[in-house]
Amino acid sequence: MYVPVLYDHRGSICSQMARLALVEKGVVFERREVDIMETNEQFEPWYVALNPKAVVPTLNLGGEVVTDTIRIVNRVQEMDGPDLSGDGTTQDWLRDIMAPHYGVLLYRNRLDPDGTAPQIIARGQLLQRLLEGRPEMASLLEGRIEGNRRFQALLRNPDEIAEHLASTQALVARMAEAVDRKPYIAGETYSIADCFATAALARFTIHGFEDWWQQTALEGYYTRMKARPSFSAAEVIDTGSERDL
Repeated sequence: MYVPVLYDHRGSICSQMARLALVEKGVVFERREVDIMETNEQFEPWYVALNPKAVVPTLNLGGEVVTDTIRIVNRVQEMDGPDLSGDGTTQDWLRDIMAPHYGVLLYRNRLDPDGTAPQIIARGQLLQRLLEGRPEMASLLEGRIEGNRRFQALLRNPDEIAEHLASTQALVARMAEAVDRKPYIAGETYSIADCFATAALARFTIHGFEDWWQQTALEGYYTRMKARPSFSAAEVIDTGSERDL
């Protein structure tokens, strides 16, 4: 009998979503930390062979490799254990909570006076060096380099940053409305939508956005989610500095 292996990174919001789903489902699994920050292990050939997009998380179910966070949590829901399917809004919530540009939220306060982000510039330079040394990964790396350029341009545009913040705040307002009507994001019982919502609220807490949901039903909801054993078991992070992420 195989033991599922989750390839993840502790601080990755998507990894936290996947870990919550596995823990809430009662799945016994192993974790394999992929260093996406210091050594850029996600670009190692062995990992790209598992996940051609070179992102985390990746779930290996005894040879069945599942990538993409939404696909991972839906696959976990199919496994034996409590029903985490939620109601008819679950899949919409998964997509909507994944929609914010979490990179914008993270780096908006880490810009130089000219609007440039040194960490993102350095990231682009690293990708260029990787491309020069690993031509066999040209397609993957060229796509990441272009994405890095677009991200740099976005961060230089205060209006775009403001739009991303406004759309994220609107998402939080919708989440508050949902749990004002029912106890969980997608209905009467805990679901994979709550895995996504919990990890997102934890990240928003680190960003200092708590006032967005204070004195709303979402405040009590998040308190309940933090009290669940899965919050600590899945190592959800909502304390510390943005610079720790």
